[in-house]
Amino acid sequence: MDKVVVSVADDSLAELPTVVTALRDAGMVVEGVLEGLGVVTGSVAPGVGDLLGAVPGVSHVEVDRAVRLPPEV
Repeated sequence: MDKVVVSVADDSLAELPTVVTALRDAGMVVEGVLEGLGVVTGSVAPGVGDLLGAVPGVSHVEVDRAVRLPPEV
């Protein structure tokens, strides 16, 4: 699962519960809702995070990607 942080558009903050429901319907496992910031955190199956941007009321989706360095030789 990929961790994601979803920003809700300022003009959609009044509909935050509806946006959260739509994110769940789109496959997001919601772990937290920061109402004052308009941010929803959670996880999705790999490759699904980028699709959350199409959910009405979403302004930005940040997918946490793991970066690993090769071991020192």
